[in-house]
Amino acid sequence: MASTFVQWIDRQAWFHTLIRVLGVRPAASLFLRLFPVSRTFSSGTRVRVADLEAFFLRDEIFERETYRRALVLAGDVKTVVDIGCNVGFFCCYLRHYFQRTDFQGLCIDANSEVLKQTRHNLAVNGLSGIRSYHGLVGPRGGEATQDFYVYASHLGSSQFVKPESGRALKGKWKKVAVPVLKVSEIWQKEYGTREIDLLKIDIEGSEGALLTADSALFRQTKSLVVEWHKWLVEEAELLPVLHQLGFIHRELLETGKTADLWFFSRSPIRGNPHSAPLIGVSGES
Repeated sequence: MASTFVQWIDRQAWFHTLIRVLGVRPAASLFLRLFPVSRTFSSGTRVRVADLEAFFLRDEIFERETYRRALVLAGDVKTVVDIGCNVGFFCCYLRHYFQRTDFQGLCIDANSEVLKQTRHNLAVNGLSGIRSYHGLVGPRGGEATQDFYVYASHLGSSQFVKPESGRALKGKWKKVAVPVLKVSEIWQKEYGTREIDLLKIDIEGSEGALLTADSALFRQTKSLVVEWHKWLVEEAELLPVLHQLGFIHRELLETGKTADLWFFSRSPIRGNPHSAPLIGVSGES
């Protein structure tokens, strides 16, 4: 009965507005942990929402379809790496969009708690070819572990304790030691020299460091969609390095005051044989 009620209220726009106005995230997240919501889409893709942040992620990925344009540009995706996978909805969206389950790839996140949800969501969708790893990417120096800060809302967890400009965060960070991963080495161990059709990166300010710490990963990648966190990473840390690594096409998928979502590819996009400036802005991140 309670689970049915949650699934009904999940579909009500006023409920989302009320949560934001009243600031009842902790109570709502607790309720969802006790009574997770499972949503099945027309493709047969099924996701479990077990906290409030996953609530919003589900809307972003499956309702707003933030990554749909990236998949159109990438073409046929068979291999994928999702760095900063959170609860695994991006790879579930691949199943929804392509209506296949035969993907091979990696899901990586530094927050071990959200990876539990990732593994569940991959399993219920038959995505057995996508393997999950717990760890932090980007740091240099040779340490086996580095500090990571898990925020009260896991959407804000980061290698850095620095909130977005103009945003006062009410929750607290918890410092944890996380294994440092080199994704290119994991990929080569699992899949050898096979090309990565699509690399998705959303790692809250570590994107610049990843480019320089693991250039081999990008050399094996065909297409890239990356969220640029402007308050933590300078544009000069991204564009020149990506161009040097051979990514010649780019489209601005979404733009906002503090973050942009970009698409890059190595080969010409259909109908556009020449490199192009940032185009195709849609929405607000």
